[in-house]
Amino acid sequence: MNRLVLFLTICTLFPIDSSSQQSMTVMFCNTENLFDTQDDPLKDDDAYTPDGDYRWTRSRYLDKLDALSKVIVAADEDQAPAIVGLSEVENETVLTDLTMRSALRKAGYRFVMTDSPDRRGIDVALLYRRSFFRLLEHESLGVNLRPYGGGATRDVLHVTGVLENHDTLDIYVCHWPSRYGGTEETDRLRMCAARTVRKSVDSIFGVRRKPYVIVMGDLNDGPDAKSLREGLKAHGYLSGAGLDDREMVTVMDPLTDGSYKYEGLWDKYDQFVLSASFLNGLGCTELSGAYIMNLPFLLTDDDAFGGVKPFRTYNGRRYQGGFSDHLPVKISLNF
Repeated sequence: MNRLVLFLTICTLFPIDSSSQQSMTVMFCNTENLFDTQDDPLKDDDAYTPDGDYRWTRSRYLDKLDALSKVIVAADEDQAPAIVGLSEVENETVLTDLTMRSALRKAGYRFVMTDSPDRRGIDVALLYRRSFFRLLEHESLGVNLRPYGGGATRDVLHVTGVLENHDTLDIYVCHWPSRYGGTEETDRLRMCAARTVRKSVDSIFGVRRKPYVIVMGDLNDGPDAKSLREGLKAHGYLSGAGLDDREMVTVMDPLTDGSYKYEGLWDKYDQFVLSASFLNGLGCTELSGAYIMNLPFLLTDDDAFGGVKPFRTYNGRRYQGGFSDHLPVKISLNF
């Protein structure tokens, strides 16, 4: 069956009136150490306690929740984002506080998260609004770095659900291994994470007639990195319109801004990688835009290198009260 016939078949089964087509925002942000103030004896979280290195008090914790809720609300002018991926969250307590005890309470978010072997206890999570996304199932994908000389790291969160137009959506929330220790020395670790995701994506491609797949997260690599091009087998954005639905495409390529700044240089480490089904114009759910959220309140002056940089919670060990060392990213979908 060619793609035009497939498109007509899907939209016959699930007709969509273009005059009433809706849009929704999908967002990702690295929260930069969203810890509660309690010591977990099984994890290395002592620094984020009232007596720890960062003097992480209840007041600072609540301010952090307020900052996070503010930026999530700011992602969409009309309504709270339908889906939000998060990294560097400690546990269910912080997610409950974020969704039920902050300005996000009225949005009605539910959440799922991983429980990774990461030594610091940080995980990834997904917030979702049930009016847009009906959860079907979720799983944690372990990333085994030991054969490559790495230690315990964050799991990948794979979530499956259904949109209002009946399209099935598979989402992968990632926080790939960092570059600490050197970029070249850690490339193989991110390649391992990428291949772990790709293996699962291939299983989706094998069973979905019209696969809609979103990979989002702090990948610690740019769109052109080997982990994206070879490990995840993702094509560049400009080739996306001519690809088969069962191909992956990096959509941050055309953006000139970055989401993370290191020693004066911006990089696009926070990314969305989509199946080409969102891009070829023959589907019911389509990408309408990809953005880096460089809003003024998320930035501060970069005194060392010039320009601006993300306004983070701490500068070294000095408390600033900002949001994160990463800028959030988002995409808009029409359906």
